[in-house]
Formats: sequence, C-alpha cells, structure tokens
Amino acid sequence: MLRKEDLLAIITEQKETIQRLENRISELEEQLHKDSHNSSKSPSSDGYEKPSPKSQRKKSGKKAGGQTGHKGHHMALEHPDRIERVYPAHCKHCPCREKCAHLRVNHTCYAVDVIVKKETIKYQMMECSCGGIHEIAVRPTGISGTVTYGNRLKALICVLNTKGMVAMQNLCEIIEGLIGIKPSAGTVVNMLHSAANTAKRYTDDFPRFLNKKPVVHCDETRTDINGKLHWVHVACTSGLTYYALSEKRGTDVMLEIDFLPGYKGIAVHDFWMSYFKATKSEHAVCDAHLLRELTSIYENHPEQTWACDLYHELMSMCRAADFYNQHPEIGSRQHYMDCLKQHYDRILEEAVRQNPIPEKKTDQRGKPKKGKIRALIDRLIEYKGEVCRFADNPLVPFSNNQAERDLRMVKMKNKVIGCFRSVTGATDFLTLKSFTSTAAKSGQTAFSALLDLFQGNFVLGD
Repeated sequence: MLRKEDLLAIITEQKETIQRLENRISELEEQLHKDSHNSSKSPSSDGYEKPSPKSQRKKSGKKAGGQTGHKGHHMALEHPDRIERVYPAHCKHCPCREKCAHLRVNHTCYAVDVIVKKETIKYQMMECSCGGIHEIAVRPTGISGTVTYGNRLKALICVLNTKGMVAMQNLCEIIEGLIGIKPSAGTVVNMLHSAANTAKRYTDDFPRFLNKKPVVHCDETRTDINGKLHWVHVACTSGLTYYALSEKRGTDVMLEIDFLPGYKGIAVHDFWMSYFKATKSEHAVCDAHLLRELTSIYENHPEQTWACDLYHELMSMCRAADFYNQHPEIGSRQHYMDCLKQHYDRILEEAVRQNPIPEKKTDQRGKPKKGKIRALIDRLIEYKGEVCRFADNPLVPFSNNQAERDLRMVKMKNKVIGCFRSVTGATDFLTLKSFTSTAAKSGQTAFSALLDLFQGNFVLGD
C-alpha cells in the first residue's frame, strides 16, 4: 500500500503532466487558427475556406468604384497604321458592296493589336580601304557567331523567364509557337547566363548605391536549389532592388555576402535579430507584422485585453503619421506622438501585470519559460524605439511592404519551378531580377531595359 506522501507526489506529477498537455493543446489549437490575417503566413496558404478579410482601413462612407470627378483611365488614341473598311453583309438594292456609290462612313472604332513574326537579318560587315588603310566594321553589340539569336528575341526570352516566371520547357514551346523555331533548354540557360553576366556590371554596384540611402528595406525568403535549402535576401528602396543568395540566414552569412556592408541609415525589417547584428544602422521593425501577432493573441486569448488596446494604439499612431506626413507644416507632430507613446507604455504595463513571469521551482534547472505572449511583451518594451520609429521619422514607413513586394515574385518563381537546378541558375535569375526590378522602378519596361542592355545602350540612373 502506498504511503500518503507517495500518493501526493503522484497526484502532483499528474497535475503537472495535465497542465503541460493542456498548454500543448492550446498551442496546437492556436496554430490551427492562424492564417494570413493573424500571422506571417501567405494568403495562398489560407486554403479554400478563407476567413472574411479584416482590413485595417476605416470605412470612408463612399460608394465603391470611381468617385465623382475622377477622370478614369483610357487608352490613348493613336494615328492608325492602316485603315480597314467593314462593309455590310448584304444590300437589298445593290450587289456592288465596296463599289457602291452610296457608301459612307457610319462610325469608326480603333483596335490596338500586335504582329509577331520572325525576321532573319543578314549583317554584312563592310570594309573600307581608302588611303591604303583597311577599316573593317565591327559586329553589332550582342551579335556573335555565324548564326545566332537576335537581341529582341533574347530580351523576350529573358522577360518570359524573369518577369513572366515561365518554366523552361513552356518557354521553349512559346518561342516555337511565335517564330517556328524551338530553342533548346541548354541554349536558353546559356542565354540567361550571358545576360546575367552583362547585367552584373550594374547590379554589383547596387549595395554601394543602397548604402547612400537614408532608409532601406530588408527581408529574406527560403528557396530550394537541387533539394538543398538556401535563402534569398533582398535590400531595396522605391528605386533600387538588390538580391543576394546564401546557404544560411544568420548574421555571419550577411557579413560574408556583403549584404549592406557598413550601412548606417535606417534598416526596416520584420524583427529578425540577425539584422540588428549585421548592420551598424538604426532599425525600424515592420508594424504590420506586429499587428498580425496582436490579432492572433486577442483572437485566441480574449482575456489578453492589452493586445487589442495596443493594436488600436499602433493604428492611431499610423493614421497620425500619415496625417503629419501629408501636412508637414503643422508643427505639433512630436508632441502628439509623445502622447501616443505614453499610451503605448501604459498598455504594456498592463500587459506585464496580466502576464507575470512564472516563478522558478526549487528543482527546476535554468530560467522558467516565459511563454510566447510574455516574450512578445518584453520585445515590445525593449524595442519601443524601433517599433515607433515611423512615428518620429517621416521617411520611415509603417510596414516593410516594399521588401515583401520585391520578394513576392521570387516566391512565385519557386512555386512555378519547384526548385532551382543549380546555384548558378538561381544566381543568374536573381541578378536579372535585380536588374529588371530596378529598371521598372525608374519607369522602364523589363523588355526595353534588357534590349538596351544587349545593345549596349542601357544607362542606370541612381
């Protein structure tokens, strides 16, 4: 028969086990309820039964669609390249159709179309020998070999690969459908590699350009190369995009690949601690990520009222920052923001009160676990300056959407192809993506920028 002390020990152990299992069940249920609106998961992961969207925007009271006075967007009417007359199908009185003397134009309409045709160009390099000196013309830029693909076709292939995210086999079949000639996959790979090497003359300078910018957005995403995990890093502004590839995600790798070397401006990111260690800059964290974390807390733990309060406080700061950014002549920005940040402090004081750190048990080794909620609270307190950086500096945005937008197409590429076959192929894609994305931010199309690149006419404006 067990002693009373033994029974009490068993009961205590069972209570601890039950509590541990209940906590685990709660964690799993919380994970189950996470989607794109309350976590960093992408919208594509929400599945078919997507929740009703919860926008952070307030209703304006206006009807959906174009507002009164809005001019709208219409195609510009251009001078027609040719005119086609469309005749009635039949005439009861006259079989003459186009020869009828009574024909007149009833109304007109325009159509903008495209003509795709193969054009074979024969370049004849001329030689001049006047004055006894032989001068021979050089080949046009981008034209090599006896028979090769022209610059426009190479630009189209690169656009389909880097902008259209077309898989290799489909790309070759599309070209065959357009010109009647199917390039091999090896030819396309060599073409992309050559284009990337040419583009590197510009993209290698992007980190130096970014170092001069007052605010730079940073983010990273995973990619697979022949079944092995790699990471794509992006540093960008509204005018520049730079991608870098690494095998790891941490600080050492960022330093190894010279990711923003010596940057001293403000780096905007999603709270990944490696950024704090890799750069000597000031930091601003993405508050959109924090809003999703707070949403997850007050949806799964309604008793955590502070999470809802802080959510609305950050939104108030965001609206105030937008207002003062639009009206810089109003001089009360700092005073108003200081008041809001005081509210921020009081909310987190209440959060600490609601979530005390568990006491360490006598037989417990190491520090007691805080839990995810208390860990977030401590992070919000410690990094208050980084969380509220947007409130004090008009150049700093509320979110890190710029970097997320620039990474979106890289993620799309991963979904289309599954994985890259080689590091060289991945690096070539990222180089061309850096080039075309930067060109697009300066108002150029990917096709025109690549065509200028192949023809030796591209000029990058910093």
